[in-house]
Amino acid sequence: MVDFLPALTAASNKYHLDSKLVIAQIRVESGDNPWAWNPEPRYRYFWNVRTHAPFRSITPLEIAAEFPPKEFPGVAGDPDQEWWGQQASWGLMQVMGALARERGFRGPYLTALCDPEINLEIGCAHLAGLLSWSHNNVDQALAAYNGGRSGNVARPFRNQAYADKIQSVYAAL
Repeated sequence: MVDFLPALTAASNKYHLDSKLVIAQIRVESGDNPWAWNPEPRYRYFWNVRTHAPFRSITPLEIAAEFPPKEFPGVAGDPDQEWWGQQASWGLMQVMGALARERGFRGPYLTALCDPEINLEIGCAHLAGLLSWSHNNVDQALAAYNGGRSGNVARPFRNQAYADKIQSVYAAL
């Protein structure tokens, strides 16, 4: 087991997060496994690493294709690595590859998101941003972390079960 407590403490303190809430989210997201990886092929938000802006909308034919669009840029290696890496969640906080790129991660390969320091920095920054966006409504921020901001903002949230699960783990800590 990798000792990620120093990185967790540093990131949660930096973003003024309750470290127990972050621990609860990690337990739910990855079971404390920094090498956790989950392909999420239904995730259709991509980040353009050349322009540092969202990649254009994807067509239905591109969604069904085995390869990325010809103009989809990669950072290193084959553009397929970037394409599929952006559609996966990585590490302790299960940070989506596209989100990491949007938040400024410029490493050549998204596998680096399994490094606890990198993962916790990006995951905690994102969670703090969602808490600010939700006016510190923890359930809404957690639901948005799991399913994006565009969901239902009235209770119950679209991902209320996810928020409830984290709150249950949090209460047990």
